[in-house]
Amino acid sequence: IEDDPLFSEAWNKRATLYFMTGKLQQSRADIAQTLAIEPRHFGALAGLGLVELHLGNDEAALRAYQAAIEINPHMPDVTQIIEQLQEKLQGLAL
Repeated sequence: IEDDPLFSEAWNKRATLYFMTGKLQQSRADIAQTLAIEPRHFGALAGLGLVELHLGNDEAALRAYQAAIEINPHMPDVTQIIEQLQEKLQGLAL
C-alpha cells in the first residue's frame, strides 16, 4: 500500500488480514479503498458482505453480496448466502 496506493489488491489483502484478526472496522475501511480504486472487485464486495454479516448489518451484507453476484454470477456460496439473507429479512418484515 505504501509503495503503490493505487494497487487495489494490496488494500483487499490487508482487508482480509484485518478481518481474520477481528479488526472489522479496519477491514471495512480497506474494502472501501479497494472499491474506490476498482469498483467491480467482486471479491472485495463479497468480503464486505462477510464483514457486514459479522457486524450484524444484514441489509448492508445483502446489498454487498448482490453487487458481487451481479459482477460475477459464478459464486454459488454467495448465491446461497443471498437466499438465506432474503429469507431472514423477509421473516423479520412479517
